[in-house]
Amino acid sequence: MNRWSRRIRGARLAVVAALVWAVLPQVATAQAASDPCGAGSNPIVCENSKPGSPMSDWFAPNAYGDIRGFTTKESVQAGDTVQFKVQSPVPYHIEIYRLGWYGGDGAREMSTATQAAVTYPANYSTKPASCTTKSSTGLVDCGSWPVTATWTVPSDAVSGLYIANLSQNNDDGLMPYPFVVRNDSSTSDMVVQTSDQTWQAYNDYGGQDLYGGAGPAPDGRAYEVSYNRPLDIGGDNGIYGSEYMMLSWLERNGYDVSYLSGVDVSSTSGATLLKKHKVYMSSGHDEYWTQSQYSNVLAARKAGVREAFFSGNEVFWKTRLAPSIDGTNTADRTLVCYKMTKMAQNNGVADPSGIWTGTWMDPASTQYGQNYQPPNILTGSMFQVNGYRSDAITVPGSYGKNRIWRNTSIAGLTSSQTATFPTGTLGYEWDSDIDNSTRPAGAIDVSSTTVDINDAKLRMDWGNVYGNGTATHNLVEFRDQDSGALVFGSGTVQWSWGLTNVPTSNPADTVVTEDSRMQQATVNILADMGIQPATRQSNLVAASASTDTTGPAVTVTSPASGVTVPALKPVTVKGTASDSGGGVVARVEVSTDGGTTWKAASGLTSWSYTWTPTTPGPATIKVRAVDDSVDIGAVTTVPLTVGPQACPCTVWPASAVPGTVNAGDGSSVELGVKFRTTATGSITGVRFYKSPANTGTHTGSLWSASGTRLATGTFTGETASGWQQLNFATPVPVKANTTYVASYFAPNGGYSYDGGYFAAGDAGLAPLTALKSGTDGGNGVYHYGATSAFPSSQSSGSNYWVDVVLDTSTASTTPPTVSSTSPTSGATGVSITAPVSATFSSAVDAGSLTFTVKGPDGSTVPGATTLPVSNKATFTPSTELALNTTYTASVQASDLWGNAMADPVTWSFTTSSTPPAVTCPCTLWNSGTVPATTDMTGDPNSVELGTRFTSSADGWVTGVTYYKGTGNTGTHTGSLWSDDGTLLASGTFTGETASGWQTLTFATPVAITAGTAYVVSYHAPNGNYAVDGGYFAAAHQSYPLTATADTTAHHNGLYKYGTGSAFPDGSYGSANYWVGPVFTADNPSASLSTANASEVTASSVTHTADAASALVMAVPGKAAVSSVKATVTILRGSKAARKLHVTAVVSYDRTTHKVSVHLSAPLPDGTRFTITVTAQDKHRHPVTSRSWTLTSKTVRKQKN
Repeated sequence: MNRWSRRIRGARLAVVAALVWAVLPQVATAQAASDPCGAGSNPIVCENSKPGSPMSDWFAPNAYGDIRGFTTKESVQAGDTVQFKVQSPVPYHIEIYRLGWYGGDGAREMSTATQAAVTYPANYSTKPASCTTKSSTGLVDCGSWPVTATWTVPSDAVSGLYIANLSQNNDDGLMPYPFVVRNDSSTSDMVVQTSDQTWQAYNDYGGQDLYGGAGPAPDGRAYEVSYNRPLDIGGDNGIYGSEYMMLSWLERNGYDVSYLSGVDVSSTSGATLLKKHKVYMSSGHDEYWTQSQYSNVLAARKAGVREAFFSGNEVFWKTRLAPSIDGTNTADRTLVCYKMTKMAQNNGVADPSGIWTGTWMDPASTQYGQNYQPPNILTGSMFQVNGYRSDAITVPGSYGKNRIWRNTSIAGLTSSQTATFPTGTLGYEWDSDIDNSTRPAGAIDVSSTTVDINDAKLRMDWGNVYGNGTATHNLVEFRDQDSGALVFGSGTVQWSWGLTNVPTSNPADTVVTEDSRMQQATVNILADMGIQPATRQSNLVAASASTDTTGPAVTVTSPASGVTVPALKPVTVKGTASDSGGGVVARVEVSTDGGTTWKAASGLTSWSYTWTPTTPGPATIKVRAVDDSVDIGAVTTVPLTVGPQACPCTVWPASAVPGTVNAGDGSSVELGVKFRTTATGSITGVRFYKSPANTGTHTGSLWSASGTRLATGTFTGETASGWQQLNFATPVPVKANTTYVASYFAPNGGYSYDGGYFAAGDAGLAPLTALKSGTDGGNGVYHYGATSAFPSSQSSGSNYWVDVVLDTSTASTTPPTVSSTSPTSGATGVSITAPVSATFSSAVDAGSLTFTVKGPDGSTVPGATTLPVSNKATFTPSTELALNTTYTASVQASDLWGNAMADPVTWSFTTSSTPPAVTCPCTLWNSGTVPATTDMTGDPNSVELGTRFTSSADGWVTGVTYYKGTGNTGTHTGSLWSDDGTLLASGTFTGETASGWQTLTFATPVAITAGTAYVVSYHAPNGNYAVDGGYFAAAHQSYPLTATADTTAHHNGLYKYGTGSAFPDGSYGSANYWVGPVFTADNPSASLSTANASEVTASSVTHTADAASALVMAVPGKAAVSSVKATVTILRGSKAARKLHVTAVVSYDRTTHKVSVHLSAPLPDGTRFTITVTAQDKHRHPVTSRSWTLTSKTVRKQKN
């Protein structure tokens, strides 16, 4: 607030006045009648012919100093007495002025010199008198202040907006206070209403206003404010922001005008007062309206009063008037507005009266017994862009031929040219022509200005949320359909900035620039409303009212009458229009709902409109045109039929728009919809409606009803808002009458939302519908989280505007066939470990697949069926098949669209008679296998983790292997256990890497028996283990090893929490903890040796003549030798020795593991021979052989 002394103020205003006179033409008005005040003269012309007061004497854009005061009434009639309640620390006086033109001075002093010279005494020293307060609402009412001065309005005073300058005698303070002098008997051409409710809404005297401060609302605002308060009238929201410029221009041009306050228009006599005039005008920032004010203005229009809304942000907050609380209970001195729209954000409470006092446009108002009454019913526009903005109105050349622009340069623009008005004329808040259900019939736009709003000033909901985006402003005209009264809406607070060079306090001391195009347009508008200026500026051209009463004719060239069009597919309606009444076509409108609503076509004389029919059956297209006199022409009708929906198709057409584009939730969330089809087809993609706040990278997914993700992808090439579409890399076939879920992930929220949407019924048309809540659970599903996940949480039928694209053209109607099998039918010698598979002619549905293998006795072989590719099914037995056995396989399935094979296909094969070779060392998983979850980061606890397994062959476990994630730190031990928990071997892992597969080798291998279950485990002291849930729902096989399936009788995926290693006997969710045995079929330590044997050491062997000497050797370790053989080969000796059939006789001691070899007969001395010993372990695998080359020597027995 500027606080300058009167001397400084005078100096500054002298400069302002000089500037005003420098830019205003000294002779700028047509000459009035020789006696402007003669009989029957226009009171405004007469009044403005009188000498004005220099602006330097009276103009102060803001109050300053310490004087405070107000009038006890907002308006008075001529002859009434105005009472002033003033508080001042020094003596003061009061100067009263009437605002107008006055040759450019802008005001005339109405108080006489004597009255202005009266000095009133000071009445406070430190602070003004206290006021009555109401803490529950923040109301501050200073009506208890005493009346300190009065002024009797002269009986001949001309209706107008008056200013009482409450001036400290020391020139250090001044408060201008406005009031209206009305004339209730006036029948002036025009009546201008002040925006006094808005002045008081922004008046924070006492510490709060309807926006903020120390009031009781969560944001500090008050719920009630009083007219009984001092008022700072400057700024955006006072009379010097824009209202003064309008009235100054009107009076400059001699319009026959009188004035009323907003309180007057709200009164019970308001409608009667308005009906006495041809034109009603609202100007400036006319934001706050009562219901009676709205109703009275609407009633006046219905009675034929033309209405000019040269205002913006108008009719936004609904208010009510209440009595004062100063003890006098004076009516209409309290302005009430609880701003109940803010309750949607828990910002405030409801008006205790039960009356809605929120925004006029908020549909929630209907919950309080109020009819839905958005402002565009009254003014043609709705508030869209918040302040402070200083944009410029533009008029593209395509609008130039409209009669509003007659006699301006705009009328000569080409279609590629655009006229731009002065900066600030579109501001400081402005409206848009909203194409909603309450848009006035036949309303036309006569300008268009599109602005990118990047300072978070764009209205996003009904009056709470503001953000960025694009907004379009239009000047609007329409006629009342009952009375024919013309209505104009400027949709901007500061239209008057283009009418005058008078300074404004917004910003301080700004001198606006008058624009002759805007002045002429205003003359044109008022002329069409039936009123003329008496002292029109000489640079402006006289305008007359339109005589055109015939609307344009339209012709529809497409579609043809009687055709059938598919539902939910865009139909282009096109044709021509022409006006024969002397005007131009200003708008072409199309109705597809029988004339209930009308939408603008694109183009004028040649036009088109895109319509998406939503309901099959008979339909009618209606088309009409409106000319620039706002005459609506005759309706042209085209009957047709809407047929079934054709696919590719969606639930919602591209023209569908959410009721709430931005729900205002910034959380990361997956949002989805449940849907079904009545026909088979493929889902080719996912769509969602995007608000400007819905930022970030979006992914889309298709799910089964149980949560299996069927397809996913990332949206690319998104626009800032509107429908976005993702096309899957591969379309996903879907079955008829089956529930699926489509979803998208919004990392920053900002999603669209309509609550309760699916409560009433399905959405969409056959063959694709989103389900009514209650059909297969609730609809409108979601999941909050940092990443995409199945949206399993159900809302109460909310629509999050997620959609799918269905294509029925690729669906098959033929069941699949089996094109090949493995093994083939009749095959023999089949490996007992080989899987059994069947390949189909087309992709099949895994859920429909049945695959069995039966033995010769009809028993079913246990195993798992998988579908590794969409058209090939594989059955893997849980264990090896039996040798030399005939099995019968059977398979049956439906394709992805539900076409089922009538009968199963069966075939037989016979297994090999010999087991397959075992290639080991081996384990359950190869080194390239990586778990899906390598680190269970949420579990850092010390735990033993294990796997139950069997082997199809006898062999040895030589160690343990496990998969290590980077978080799985510490010293790890590995163990082998019998199935009942007996520890068979253990050891410590050494030389580990940071991650990947780790291996421990036991000091001594452990022999295991085929078909017997064992448990292998490792201990993770710091948790963070690898895990895959559900893995052991089926057995995992890697011949000859099998990790058994998790069953009730024999669990798998084992664990035990504790600080030390222990047998893991717990299980959960068939999880795989990625630990396995290292197995070998060959005994890694079994070999024949002569260690510790009673073997001859010389190169010859001695034996008794009658018996062979024993050759003794050992098999070390605990390897079980099942058979030992020895052979004798004679290398050199006598011919007789070579003829001998000497064999080796072998004996094996299983306790000492010693082998003894004896010759079956003595050899002649000197015979050189070789003995070779071979052996097999218990698995019939060979053990390393040994050979000895010896020479025989006979030793005779000594006789005793």
